[in-house]
Amino acid sequence: MAIFWINGESLTPRSESDPDPGPKNQQWHKVNVVKVEQIPGAGKEWVTIRTSDKTLWDCTLTIRSISKTRYTQLKMLCEMGGPYKVVSPNGVFWMYIVDFNINKDENDKEEPLKEYIGEEGVPIPLNVATWTIRLQEEND
Repeated sequence: MAIFWINGESLTPRSESDPDPGPKNQQWHKVNVVKVEQIPGAGKEWVTIRTSDKTLWDCTLTIRSISKTRYTQLKMLCEMGGPYKVVSPNGVFWMYIVDFNINKDENDKEEPLKEYIGEEGVPIPLNVATWTIRLQEEND
């Protein structure tokens, strides 16, 4: 499983008994801004020009929260917005959370439900949801 950290918080399962899975999907996107211009003169040829020296990374992250702890962790990160240090297989970046979506379908369990996990049967509070978080590399 690929590592993914935001602001020192691991989104990767810490152990086999961790109820929260790691990121389901990471989509990294970067666009170079290119302008097409016609050269004046008899031949009317076209030229492409890159209009920016630096372009920024976007990341769309899909992750599932099972425990109330993970739900609270993600909600706090999303509401604060950043910039956060993001450590991922794609590199280390400072990024803002620019958009997020919390999806709960009819089968997702919510508080105050508890589930017993592990060999000791320790109860953990549940708050199940699928999160889609969009991050943008900072350039302050």
